[in-house]
Amino acid sequence: MRNKKQFNKSDEVTDINISPLIDMVFILLIFFIVTTVFVEEEGMATNTPDPSPNLDKPDEEKERLTLLIKNNGEVFAKFGASETNIGVGGVRAVVQQEMQQEVYPIMINVEKESLVDTYVRVHDTCILAGAEGVTMKVVQE
Repeated sequence: MRNKKQFNKSDEVTDINISPLIDMVFILLIFFIVTTVFVEEEGMATNTPDPSPNLDKPDEEKERLTLLIKNNGEVFAKFGASETNIGVGGVRAVVQQEMQQEVYPIMINVEKESLVDTYVRVHDTCILAGAEGVTMKVVQE
């Protein structure tokens, strides 16, 4: 019991001042906020058609090949009024045949709930088949 200190009423109680610590934390916080670099990630670029209809030349416009990707994964080739189920495997042959007659961009209509994988495979196949450009358009059923 000898080692116990007896506190008298006259002894001062010392407090730890944490104000400088808080100041330092705020300065570090501001420093990290100011020096942080935000990276902007780039995605896949797509060509989308002009939303305004082309009313200048309705008679001169030829019926072109349009591909339709359904939400169940089926791929249809639409040339004029006829629509044929060609699947992903038949895209290259159809596009090559069309590109031999005339070179123009291919329009791919994609239903809203379609898989991106199917679109990418069809897009890449069109480019490999010789299409000058591929334009994507999301369509309602």
